Amino acid sequence: MNKDRLAAFADAVLAIIITILVLELEKPEHTTLAGFLKLWPNYMAYAISFFWLGAMWINMHNEWYHIKRVTTGTLWATLIMLFFSSLFPYATSIMSAHYDDVGAQTFYGIVVLLITFANTNMYASVAKADGKKSYGEWLKERSRGWIVPDVLIKVVGLILTLTVWPPAMLYSVLVTLLCLVIPNQLKHRME
Repeated sequence: MNKDRLAAFADAVLAIIITILVLELEKPEHTTLAGFLKLWPNYMAYAISFFWLGAMWINMHNEWYHIKRVTTGTLWATLIMLFFSSLFPYATSIMSAHYDDVGAQTFYGIVVLLITFANTNMYASVAKADGKKSYGEWLKERSRGWIVPDVLIKVVGLILTLTVWPPAMLYSVLVTLLCLVIPNQLKHRME
């Protein structure tokens, strides 16, 4: 299959998922400033989730630019990543409506980690399909060493959610986005 066809499909599905995020935002009881401010966790969760998915899309764009071919394994790996990503608006909606709830934040964290692992698996499939290098070489070259810290921060966020502070999972996604993903994308762009 032509890589452009798969990239277009992934782009379309991610665009729909991002659109669903905004549709899941809770409406204020009263359309006053106080009514909108009362929903600050919803807006914060939406913004973090939107930019996290957007950063994932940018990474996909940057990586797919380099590949020459895709295999059936790549198709399935991409489909699995999109499946877990399709759960993201649902998980974000539950978590933002129950911001201080351990169960809601844990569910959000599990979905985030499933997307992260599926995304990494997709890139492993792409590296294998291209046949140029092993996944380990790809990881070292393309990720600039930020994937392992990204996963560790999210796992720590999940542990903190389960033990001490429920919103830690949402904030771990924000930390990875602001401290690892975006800076590395900007650094990669300048090289």
